[in-house]
Amino acid sequence: MTQGDSQGLFTALAALIAASDPQDRANVLARGAAEITRARFASALLFVDDTLVVATAPEGATGFRLRDGSHELRRLFLHALARFEREGVCFVPRDKQRVLAGVSPSSLDCDMLFVPLIASQKTIGVLAFGLDAPLDGATQADLVAFCGVATHLLDTSRALEAAHRLSRDSQLLAMVNERLHKSLDRKDVLSGIVSGVRSAFNADTCTIFERSGSARVVPVASSAPFVDAPTTAIELESELRKVFSGLAARRDDYDTGHDAAKGGARSAIGVPFIVDGKIENALVLESAQPHAFDDADISALRSLAFHVGLALSNARLYERERARRTQAESLERVVRILRDTQYVDEVLLVFVVTTSHELPIDCFAYVLDGDTLVRRAMRSRDNSRGFTPFDRVERAGLEPFLVVDDPSDSALLPRSTREALFGDGSGVVVPLRIDGNLWGLIAMRSVDGGFMWPQDERAMFVRTLASHLEIALANAHAYERERRRAQERETLAEAARTILGQVDLPTLAEVMSRLAASLVDAEQACVLRWMGDRYGLVGSFGGPVEDLIARTGLALDMRVTQAMGIGPEERRVQRLIEGVGFAVAPLVHGAGDASNDAIDAFLLVGAKGETRFGRDRLRLLQELGALTALALRNLELYAASTDANRALHDSNQFKDDLLAMLAHDFRGPLTVIEGYCELLMENAKTNSEEIETIYGQAKRLVRLAEDALALAHSQGESFALEQTPTDFANYVEENLAEIAPNNPRVVFAPSEKNIIVELDRSRFRHVLDNLISNALKYSGEAIIVNVAKKGSRAVLEVTDHGIGIPQSDLATVFSRFGRASNARNQGIEGSGIGLYVAKKIAEAHRGSIQVRSKENAGSTFSVDLPLSPVLEPTTTSDLSRSI
Repeated sequence: MTQGDSQGLFTALAALIAASDPQDRANVLARGAAEITRARFASALLFVDDTLVVATAPEGATGFRLRDGSHELRRLFLHALARFEREGVCFVPRDKQRVLAGVSPSSLDCDMLFVPLIASQKTIGVLAFGLDAPLDGATQADLVAFCGVATHLLDTSRALEAAHRLSRDSQLLAMVNERLHKSLDRKDVLSGIVSGVRSAFNADTCTIFERSGSARVVPVASSAPFVDAPTTAIELESELRKVFSGLAARRDDYDTGHDAAKGGARSAIGVPFIVDGKIENALVLESAQPHAFDDADISALRSLAFHVGLALSNARLYERERARRTQAESLERVVRILRDTQYVDEVLLVFVVTTSHELPIDCFAYVLDGDTLVRRAMRSRDNSRGFTPFDRVERAGLEPFLVVDDPSDSALLPRSTREALFGDGSGVVVPLRIDGNLWGLIAMRSVDGGFMWPQDERAMFVRTLASHLEIALANAHAYERERRRAQERETLAEAARTILGQVDLPTLAEVMSRLAASLVDAEQACVLRWMGDRYGLVGSFGGPVEDLIARTGLALDMRVTQAMGIGPEERRVQRLIEGVGFAVAPLVHGAGDASNDAIDAFLLVGAKGETRFGRDRLRLLQELGALTALALRNLELYAASTDANRALHDSNQFKDDLLAMLAHDFRGPLTVIEGYCELLMENAKTNSEEIETIYGQAKRLVRLAEDALALAHSQGESFALEQTPTDFANYVEENLAEIAPNNPRVVFAPSEKNIIVELDRSRFRHVLDNLISNALKYSGEAIIVNVAKKGSRAVLEVTDHGIGIPQSDLATVFSRFGRASNARNQGIEGSGIGLYVAKKIAEAHRGSIQVRSKENAGSTFSVDLPLSPVLEPTTTSDLSRSI
């Protein structure tokens, strides 16, 4: 090798070290090898991943090349060369080149020399030479030495590039992780990596596209350098379609249509970002340099895309969790506010205002009214550009979406209905049901053109909101219903108090008419009653009612029964008749003519125009009608009761007067008989026993007459006491001297003196007389009479030791004609009215009378009277212990 050749060799190796591009390296190798061998041509074939880089010197020569750069063709080529390998070179004569027929596209007319470039037991390239004559030994040795140094340099360059790539990839992943630590927001993650990726791969532009529902364009999520607002989306061409299909793409002369590439992008690569198993984004790198990216760059971008996909998955999980937390907080606030509301309109207003405030939406509440949905509440955000939904929406346009319980997207609605509810916006509608029946709907309109949550989460959240609203509405309905019914009950109770307090039919009818018109918001009302030959007006309210009666179709001269029909439609009279502008309540109380179920009265109410009374009003009218029927029946019963009471009073008065007259008239003759018997007994020498019998029977008749007279007086309305302050002990002592004069069996033993009570001295004498007479009659031993003071009461006790009273008769001895069974059995005479009258007189003195007795052991009768506030009696006398 000459000095000039050595200098050229070193120059070639230095150029090889300086070359950074695979093509430049191939060019340097081809030129250097050509200078060493002086061959017809020299071709350098470098294997770079899946790419074959070929260079030939001198320039313009045909050279040697492979059909393609596939791994399989490389393997076949190297296998064919191995048959000719001698001392590191492969000489293939012209006549042996048929082994390369399927490998090279060209047929050469010279001998070929191949030198494999082997580094780390891997062929990284081949130098091919076209020779007119075989090389001498020195030249071949120089060539082998040159190839060995070149192979080492290439291997070193590749190792440095791999280390550089590894460092770059590590820096990229560290940058992604750093961005993830700073923010979990999806937009922040994407915007934070584009500049670093662009710089790491020396690309002119780095753009991240976002999948959309459009088949023509894709929006730009982030880019470096920054893309102005007008270029936020590009047309979706074939290469991007491949990337969004899940393939990594690399090609030269590639133009995405992006503004940054229109300046002349010649190479580009793209990889998809897979998030939760779905391709959401695509990253595209573009460069104005040809062959700017290789397979290693694609592998690096795939690794980066994997990590970014994980980051986006985490960001999505974070966003979903944050959205769920926000939804839960919003739901809690909405439910808490709804819990404090009581009325339906208040519930709707609170719901739409709170929901619109918590979420970036407009909210409208509609209530079903027949075949129309009427807007009852709405709340629009400030940036809704003045949109106002229709006041009324036909149900027919929403019918398929009101059957289901789940929210329905506005895109599915008919155009007219969608424009009425959402204008040019979007949103959802969700039906509201109460007790299983359709009640209305809620329309939620997105201010920004679409909800930011996934559709399934949005549906679940909206349905949950609607469920809580339905519960609040059901509670509000129940509260209003109970409140209304409480008011109605109070009104009906007041009406009952007013109606039942009336005893005059015309007044009652006018009151009923006024109450009926007030309760059902009617202009007129009246009451008709059967007068014997026709229905007559007995009371009205609101002016002349002839038109109202004519409107009902009621025939006034025909008595109506429950089996008949009235009015133009011949509707049966059962509970209530309702028509346009009127309602008729039959007043049936169940006490009419049972043979034909006649209805003797009607309550009529009327309204002006074509108004019809609602269900609640009719129910209230029906209850008022029942109350009115009861009032009429009570009025009839009151009249009948008044007549019966008057007749009974007259009869009782006649009986009392007759009894008093007979008792008074009997007493006079009996007193004469008694007097003459006393005279006869004083002078009679014979028949004294018969005279005493007459005298005893006369005295018995006198006592009976006195008891009858006292009974008559106590039963009469004129029964009254003439009470004066009396010393009770003196009073008892004085009367004992008259009742049982000089009778040693009567012992008076008062416990105290100066006991003042209010007494009717004449009437109380009957009490004392009856108790003493009974004690003497039923006992043959002494009786004890005692007067004492117990607290604020004065007590008179009469105790005997006679036959007593059986326990079973104690409850009846003070009843009228009540007597003890043992007295009747023993033939002891008595009327049975003495103790009854004594009890009446004691109770008239605000006192009472009791008995303690045991059969065959005696009895104690006690009379207690209240003490008088007057301390001094009107009369006094000395007390004596025995008479």
